[in-house]
Amino acid sequence: MGKVPWLEVFSVRNGVRHLLGAGAGLLAAPLIAAGLLYFASGRALAPWMAAAALGATMVLVGALSGSRISPIASLVPGLALAAVAGLAYVPAVSVAGLLPVEYAEPYTRLAGTWALPVACVLLAASVFPARWRARAVRPEPPAEPEEEVPEPPPLPKRIPSRY
Repeated sequence: MGKVPWLEVFSVRNGVRHLLGAGAGLLAAPLIAAGLLYFASGRALAPWMAAAALGATMVLVGALSGSRISPIASLVPGLALAAVAGLAYVPAVSVAGLLPVEYAEPYTRLAGTWALPVACVLLAASVFPARWRARAVRPEPPAEPEEEVPEPPPLPKRIPSRY
């Protein structure tokens, strides 16, 4: 069986896989926060739109938590949401003074509702050691040698006739 050219695209080295995972995590962190805020805000145009936003956000969280993608993709948004939730529960830290006034209310809503459970799911998906290892590349089986057609046995020598 020969090499499949489109399959070779998916066999990237481990460093590239983690670099792409970091990019996906950086892109996904604000998308997850925006989806959760849209659901929690109660300002959706229709209830089905809020449910669709929550569903799309959970599909994104599930995709980041999957085993086929780098664990950094779930670690980055998990740490960001854990920081949001953690700072909200520390009484000595006042985040409201650090944020502009229009962001203080959505921040407290995000920190008080979905940030901690989603952060726990994303961080738990990053813990498994099997996700950090490189995929084992199976070597191609050696090509079977072509069978040689055996030569027919030599014909017996003709015995001269006495007659």
